[in-house]
Amino acid sequence: MNTQKEVIAAIAKHLAVTPADIDISASLAEDLGLGPLEKADLLSNLSSQFKVTFDPLEVENIETVHDIVVMIEDLLIE
Repeated sequence: MNTQKEVIAAIAKHLAVTPADIDISASLAEDLGLGPLEKADLLSNLSSQFKVTFDPLEVENIETVHDIVVMIEDLLIE
């Protein structure tokens, strides 16, 4: 399984939806309905699951599912 599919599956599980319900270009706030606390909770969960640490300054720029996928892929390469 590739990282994008793994991240989407993890987001779907966290939000109690199916991976098919998560579009790669979905906005966290508008499409998925995540407020700041829900976004922080999701990122904390993903951080634990993928064993990565998000830079707090970069987290502010995360707006879409694609942004999360790219950030996790970059952190896994490091």
